[in-house]
Amino acid sequence: MKFNKQVAIILILLSMLLSAIAVSVYFYQENKKVVEEQNRLVRIFVANKDIKKGTLITEKDIKSTTIARQFVLTKPLLQKEIVNKYAKETIYLNEAFLKQKLTTKIEEKKQEKIDFKYNSYNMQYKMFRNPNFTLEPNDLIKIVSVTNEKGVSVQYVIKNIRVLGFLADGLPSEKAIFKKKIKKVVKKQTIEEIVNVRASELILDIKEKDMLALIEDWNKGSQLWMIKSRLEPEKDKKDEKDEKEEIKKIVKKEVPKSLKKPTYVKKSYPIKRYYPKINTEQKTAIIEYADKPSLKKSKTVNLQNDLTKECSKNDNLLIVISNKAYLRKLPSIRAKIDNKIYKNYVLAHTGLSKINPGWFVICDGTYIQKKDVKEISFKEYKGLRK
Repeated sequence: MKFNKQVAIILILLSMLLSAIAVSVYFYQENKKVVEEQNRLVRIFVANKDIKKGTLITEKDIKSTTIARQFVLTKPLLQKEIVNKYAKETIYLNEAFLKQKLTTKIEEKKQEKIDFKYNSYNMQYKMFRNPNFTLEPNDLIKIVSVTNEKGVSVQYVIKNIRVLGFLADGLPSEKAIFKKKIKKVVKKQTIEEIVNVRASELILDIKEKDMLALIEDWNKGSQLWMIKSRLEPEKDKKDEKDEKEEIKKIVKKEVPKSLKKPTYVKKSYPIKRYYPKINTEQKTAIIEYADKPSLKKSKTVNLQNDLTKECSKNDNLLIVISNKAYLRKLPSIRAKIDNKIYKNYVLAHTGLSKINPGWFVICDGTYIQKKDVKEISFKEYKGLRK
């Protein structure tokens, strides 16, 4: 058989063409898979609002959205990896959460030391009528002494008092309000909770004579007000008279009718005999007839539980010595409270409880703690009433 060169060349070219087509189809399919993978939508979590540095992130601060896989540069974080973390830096609206921007601890800035010019003194927030918890170190405030004996009157104004810092639980703090992680037991499980803590004292740069004047005035019953200064000391050259009038207007808007410290009147406890309330209870009875079962009648009666006579006996008496005492259904501090009585109430009793000797049984069947009362005779009771 004669070998045909032309046929051989055609076969070789045809095989090369088929190989090229097969390779093209293979790369096309692979490229299609890559494109589909890149365009595949994945779920990510983004910020629902601007989140400031140091903020504890909650479920309300995040929302889910979908985005093409090709635009996701890092592995998306799960919801549990975001919630209850703190922002290391500001995270803006619709920004995706990144691991490097989150932390499990509140990052505390190194407190800048502010040197005082006069003296460093502490003042309790509760001394002020209008405590301002938005103050920050290096802010300037004015402290105004106000009386209300003959209308609202501004005693004096101490200006340009610099805030040096704050004290919370006896420890220095850079902020008047800050977050603190606490542990508590709920249903026998220890959990951690983030709570807001308020400072109890301010640290002020103030002259000693001014500090003593403020304390003396406050002890006399005047109220102290703090007003944040908007001007620097060298620019604050407002006339003293005008300033007092302006402050007086501010105070008048918020000041109550009386700024005097409340005077507590000692409560008197008159000798009083204890009588229980008369309880009325309805009882309903159904009357049936043996010869005529179809005939049925019901009758309702009111039964009164009047223990006045029992509680009027004078042979066993107790007098309440505590300012306040409780009558309970059972001889236990965990038992339900039936009534509340006060000092110098006189009660008739039937003796100590057999269940708990630390309790007396009262004439109406309730119990009172032994430590809240003492036994007295009828003669002593009559003497107290005179």
